[in-house]
Amino acid sequence: MISSLYIHIPFCDCICNYCDFAKVLKGTFSQDRYIDCLINDIESLKIKDQSLKTIYIGGGTPTCLSDSNLKRLLEYLNRHFYYPEEFTVEANPESLTKRKVSLLSEYGVNRISLGVQSSNPKTLHYLGRNHTNGEVIKAVRLLNEAGLKNYNLDFIYGVPNTNLDDLKDDINFAFSLNPTHLSFYSLQIEDSTVFHNKNIQALDDETMAKMYSCINYLLPQEGYHRYEVSNFAQKGYESIHNLNYWHDGQYYAAGLSSSGYINDTRYKNTLSLTDYLKGINKRTFDKITEKDHEFEYLMLNLRLVNGFNLDEFANLFKKDFLTDYSANLENLKGDFSIKNQRFMIKKSKLFIMDSILLNLLK
Repeated sequence: MISSLYIHIPFCDCICNYCDFAKVLKGTFSQDRYIDCLINDIESLKIKDQSLKTIYIGGGTPTCLSDSNLKRLLEYLNRHFYYPEEFTVEANPESLTKRKVSLLSEYGVNRISLGVQSSNPKTLHYLGRNHTNGEVIKAVRLLNEAGLKNYNLDFIYGVPNTNLDDLKDDINFAFSLNPTHLSFYSLQIEDSTVFHNKNIQALDDETMAKMYSCINYLLPQEGYHRYEVSNFAQKGYESIHNLNYWHDGQYYAAGLSSSGYINDTRYKNTLSLTDYLKGINKRTFDKITEKDHEFEYLMLNLRLVNGFNLDEFANLFKKDFLTDYSANLENLKGDFSIKNQRFMIKKSKLFIMDSILLNLLK
């Protein structure tokens, strides 16, 4: 059974310099019309009512929606998919008002992912963010007062002109807010972003490795265990929705440029907001072959600290992983470990995961 739904909201108060997701500035297109088309998009998926385990509303900035449009979307979801086990909404501190927190709580949202990115005002400005630390603190206070105490804080490390002390400041700021979940992502310079267009360069590999080691040393001391390359949680607060992705699960998706995975077929909604608002959604479809599935299974599961089960791999693909990949594994034997029939990248090597996967899967 397909049990997850991703919903994309493209509107933002500002365009961040590093972001390559589908987004537009608030006020440039009709939010009212977008919610109309989004609901029609969800209807077209023909999801069995009450069948979803997780819903994730991302963006863009979902809390950039007006109160009335946020309420309209949440009312619809609450009516059709009553209280999923995990219902996450992404938020930015500057747009998470008391009224919006009240709406989220009223309609069954039980997890918030708050975009903090940095506690350093200069770094925030460099990234193109427009909130303050005071607004982050206020947003967290509003969540706690409403009983929404399951919240993730997103951070970005490795921003040019930052160092280990800046990272430690971010970590200590995060600890002071006592989230249930923390995400620390290394800065990636993506095509078609402001940073890419300005030819901004990421920090050198040695510095990035030191920063990653610092994160992995300090977070467990405060009770946050790493379960994925960039994600850490207090016990029992791992993201169910994201784990479905990383376990190569299938999922529905609705909204501009969103991607779903149903019945061994990946689909992607139109990138044209003009078309989407006209009710024209030319989806592209990509049938996943057995070879594609095997590749994606390994690529996704090896992001997880616990890797994958060798018996499960054999059942899915009718082959022995250690035998079939023996040639590539011989050159990578210092990068992997096997424990209780689980094959995983060594914790000390996760920071070079992309390089390891490239060599394993070539």
